[in-house]
Amino acid sequence: MREFCTRLLPLSCISLLLSCGEDLTDESPRELPTEWIGKEEDFQKEFIVEPDDNISILLHRESAAPFAGKLERNGSKLNTIQTFNDGRLNGKSIKKSKDGSWVEANYLDGRLHGDMIFYGKNGKVRSILRYEQGVLTK
Repeated sequence: MREFCTRLLPLSCISLLLSCGEDLTDESPRELPTEWIGKEEDFQKEFIVEPDDNISILLHRESAAPFAGKLERNGSKLNTIQTFNDGRLNGKSIKKSKDGSWVEANYLDGRLHGDMIFYGKNGKVRSILRYEQGVLTK
């Protein structure tokens, strides 16, 4: 019995140590991109938008992780360039229509914050709205 224990104990310790190591398989988390450029239909396949306290959160569909970085969507009627932080819009958002007109808006933590400027196709400012933390002030 003693001989059995002296042989079994080292083998079981080695087995235990090996099983406690890092998992080096392909199942380690994939690094998420910080820039995404593509067509609107590809955007719909790759991302989901979830409401969170009256703010939309952009999540990667596969991992459910919030998107952080620059995103550009090219649709048949509208092209959009936006920046996200932790799934929420942050910074300038530009939406350009195929007719040449566009809108620039600023966001802070998912809410409109700052000027929203509407431009005509000739590049002239048509109107300006001002927001503070999602509330229209002017």
